[in-house]
Amino acid sequence: MALPFFKKSKDKAAPPARKPTPAPAPADEALHTETLLTMDMGGSGIVVEETSGAPQSPVDEAAILYSSGQSETAERMLQGMLETGDRRAWHMLLDLYCIQNREKEFEQLALDYAMRFESSPPVWQKMAGNGAAKPQQAQAASLELPGLLDKTAAAALREGIGATAKNAAVRIDFSRIAMIDETGADECAKILAAARKAKRKLQVSGVDTLIALLQDLNRATHSRAVHWLLLLELYQTLGLQENFEDLAVDYAVRFEVSPPSWSDVQAAVVVEAAPAEPRDDALRLSGEITPANDSALQQFGSYAATHNDVLVDLSQVTRVDYGSVSQFIGVLMQCLGSGKTITLRGHNALIHELFRVMGIDQLAQLVPRHPD
Repeated sequence: MALPFFKKSKDKAAPPARKPTPAPAPADEALHTETLLTMDMGGSGIVVEETSGAPQSPVDEAAILYSSGQSETAERMLQGMLETGDRRAWHMLLDLYCIQNREKEFEQLALDYAMRFESSPPVWQKMAGNGAAKPQQAQAASLELPGLLDKTAAAALREGIGATAKNAAVRIDFSRIAMIDETGADECAKILAAARKAKRKLQVSGVDTLIALLQDLNRATHSRAVHWLLLLELYQTLGLQENFEDLAVDYAVRFEVSPPSWSDVQAAVVVEAAPAEPRDDALRLSGEITPANDSALQQFGSYAATHNDVLVDLSQVTRVDYGSVSQFIGVLMQCLGSGKTITLRGHNALIHELFRVMGIDQLAQLVPRHPD
């Protein structure tokens, strides 16, 4: 089986930084520092042959630029690719904002993503390289409601929103809710209404689960008005005016009272629920992997030597330096030569595209943060 991949040439330096120009092409430097290797894992062992290789697209080039420490140039290139509708560029730029702790830019781009692709955008994720937030920068609250939405859960929701700075986003995860009592429904509707009137910035996940549950309750013969009112408030919070108005008419007919009125306010942003923390024997690396900080690769090698199934979690790795790629590939080759299976998971989109262009996807199973 022949496996193509790239490595950095040992006798040439990493691509030098270039001054910004209207049409930058600094990755051209990188093209001359790569060597395409073909690894033949036949009966005679591992045979490596060298040929020339180069990035095939602007996404490839942006990945190499970022890996080489040219994040500003990579950012400009990615911004220029957004109009093409290539989701890879969107994911790379969103992850760059996460790494650089630029939550305001992330939220705006996430909103643009949701409108452009009509799907939930990636959720903000604190990265090992974020560093401490600036003192004046408001921190977002993340509130996960339990399986039973009752008075206690509603009180926790109210307290969580109240404890969050008014200019900070509040993320509410509804995905675990499986039961709703009347008091919890009533309190939750009032809390969401108060947050909306106070113009709080809300981000919600798992809301489809709660809506489906309320719809089932409302179809029951002896349905309760509070469940209808909570569903109306959810439609209002999400900016679903047509759903709101249809339900308001049914509510008025069912209970013979005037329904709530629609208000034009900023809708909450629907985001993906944060992934659950994996619990297994994976090696978890963090920070940057660079020639000057190669402890991560040393950990990788030590871990691989004692495991047949090599599972490496890269969710907190912010960058793999271009100069460290050949070492990284060397560890992978040792694993393959010993008959081990390799899985690299959780890595950001910038690292994923680097791995792809350097052929690492041919050496290990890749499970990136943003699946293709």
